Amino acid sequence: MVLLEPWCPAFLPQTASVPYDLSPEFIQELFTKHKIDYIIHGDDPCLLPDGTDAYAHAKRLGRFCMVGQGGGPSLCAGTDYRGTRP
Repeated sequence: MVLLEPWCPAFLPQTASVPYDLSPEFIQELFTKHKIDYIIHGDDPCLLPDGTDAYAHAKRLGRFCMVGQGGGPSLCAGTDYRGTRP
């Protein structure tokens, strides 16, 4: 994977099992085990089958960042960014 974002020096490996529903327990594991500071995603909505926000817990903790998708085609459609501070 090519790292395109200078503020995100590491990504979880693609082989890592990352659930779509980011439970409070899994988010805590990201913050402690992987030393991730923020969960970052585009400005497109991520809703679970019951209509709730997949990132609600991270947002309540103040550890969610949203990035704009821009005007052109997405180079990262369907991917989430889970970043750490440099």
